[in-house]
Amino acid sequence: MPPSSSPPARRYANLRADCAERGLRLTPQREVLLRVLSEATGHPTADDLVRQVREVLPTVSHATVYRNLQELVRKGLIRTLDVAGTAVQFEVNPDEHHHFVCRGCGQVWDIYLASVDVRVNRRRTDIGGFQVDRREVQLHGLCATCR
Repeated sequence: MPPSSSPPARRYANLRADCAERGLRLTPQREVLLRVLSEATGHPTADDLVRQVREVLPTVSHATVYRNLQELVRKGLIRTLDVAGTAVQFEVNPDEHHHFVCRGCGQVWDIYLASVDVRVNRRRTDIGGFQVDRREVQLHGLCATCR
């Protein structure tokens, strides 16, 4: 399944609009990064994204790309995906979904669950007054190739 039902051009336009809405300047480096993110499949690492941005802007520094990624995460335009034992990956799929992580090869797939019912056991969990903004499910196991 593709990483998002939105075509790259629409994803790029949405990312640009979201940047403007959140007061982020659209520098040449950020423009290229947004284009790379809009065309990304899977869950790229910062190094993956640096390589792709450098195909367009060969002199861009790692620090510039990392700083821009951190700002996009802080502003809620993209998210990080943390899988134990791997480099931080970036979640560029804006559609609501969850993940399957293969414990054999470490690859991550987007999965679309029919429903996720979350009920907090209040007797065992004291989170009174908390506000849940999103829920994430990570399923772990072996992919078809590793099985």
